[in-house]
Amino acid sequence: MQFNNPSSPATSLYHDTLSLCGILSTDTTTLPVVDFTRSANEALKETNQLIWQSTGEWEFDDSNYATLPSAKRDMTASVNNYLIPSYAQKIDRLQVLDNAGDWHKVTPFDKGMTKEALEELYTTTGLPEYYDIVGESLVLYPTPDATTCTLTQGLELFFSREMDEFLITDTTKEPGFNSDFHRMISLKAALDWAMPKGLSIISSLQNQISNMKDNIAKFYGSRDRDLKVKIVPPLRSFK
Repeated sequence: MQFNNPSSPATSLYHDTLSLCGILSTDTTTLPVVDFTRSANEALKETNQLIWQSTGEWEFDDSNYATLPSAKRDMTASVNNYLIPSYAQKIDRLQVLDNAGDWHKVTPFDKGMTKEALEELYTTTGLPEYYDIVGESLVLYPTPDATTCTLTQGLELFFSREMDEFLITDTTKEPGFNSDFHRMISLKAALDWAMPKGLSIISSLQNQISNMKDNIAKFYGSRDRDLKVKIVPPLRSFK
């Protein structure tokens, strides 16, 4: 369903919300578009979280994005701390380019996995093998150097990102998840409008939302059911 298309109210989320609330499709003042947009974006975020909780090994990304969810950046010799892009929600994979032009996966680890002081881990520079997430930064071990790494565009991050939110001016744009569940947006927006007013439709909206959440969880939770075996790379023990 589209965000707000007055020429096609039957496929418009805004007009579906008006209908759920018992508001005429031509009445844009009782539930203004600006209020609908706010609720729609909150519903997008909540649905995004639900999908990620349900997906397992399947990688989900908002279909409205024109680019793949990855980013490259330069590395600096003897620097092991790099900011994570602000739009990245979850790190899926990190890899580094060696000076022969080959990519190598960098394995995540947590500081609690080693009894050594962090300053004593990899006291010499080299090709990064592990990374830790500290706040908004990736910390590489060992620290990269120019003799083993390609520093220019040599660090590549694959990530999950936030949903592409609606603007108040959007018309034909659709939510970036399966179309069977687009109505979650209008249901949540209708509930946001009805709750402060204590309307009788609240219980019905809550039940429909609950059922749709169950269906979303079942749908996205089953998409990786054929992955019988997980390939887990060996992790070198830290001393």
